[in-house]
Amino acid sequence: MVFRPVAPLLDYMVNYDYIADELCVNRDRPELNCNGRCYLMNALAEEASKKKDAQQREGKLNFQLSITYFVSETDWSFELPQAATKTQPTDHYLLKKIEGFTADLLKPPIS
Repeated sequence: MVFRPVAPLLDYMVNYDYIADELCVNRDRPELNCNGRCYLMNALAEEASKKKDAQQREGKLNFQLSITYFVSETDWSFELPQAATKTQPTDHYLLKKIEGFTADLLKPPIS
């Protein structure tokens, strides 16, 4: 995968004279100094489009796997909750101890 974009470059370097003389679109206009780079750009664009198409196909490939699991006979048993025991009501305001607070927080303001 990493070497795929290199293939058109190697082909261009190895066959430079043939590409510049025969395959170049701008061979009739030497003032452009194209020398087959148009062919190279087309080859690179074609490789990029192949790569993009392959990535799109990979993204669309999804499958669904379903696993069927059969449970053998199971002993289902349910227990009803026990009745709550009655507790003695507590008057919380009669409790002198204040939990969760320190005495520093409950000092009166100094004038």
